[in-house]
Amino acid sequence: MLTTRHLAVIQAALQFFDEEFSPHEPDISAPYFDKPLSTPLTAEEVRQLRTALQSCRLAYAVCDLQGEEFLELQLEPSLERVTTAAAQAGRVATVLLWDAPA
Repeated sequence: MLTTRHLAVIQAALQFFDEEFSPHEPDISAPYFDKPLSTPLTAEEVRQLRTALQSCRLAYAVCDLQGEEFLELQLEPSLERVTTAAAQAGRVATVLLWDAPA
């Protein structure tokens, strides 16, 4: 499950990626992708993702065992509460909420 700690690590990795790879040719990052991208990742795309993730927060919900439907419509900020409910009825769904600028 994705946690706020994981999100912080992703943000730090993107900052490193931006600072270390962006000043160079776009193809320098190619070996770090499990599957090749159809076009090289641009420095602007990395910056946009960093900015978007800074405006994100996590929420959790209980979904069915196939991960296709929410069993509860209420999103929870607490992973612990959802984990307990999911242990009896399904799986935990991690929802990444983006607080888009107005």
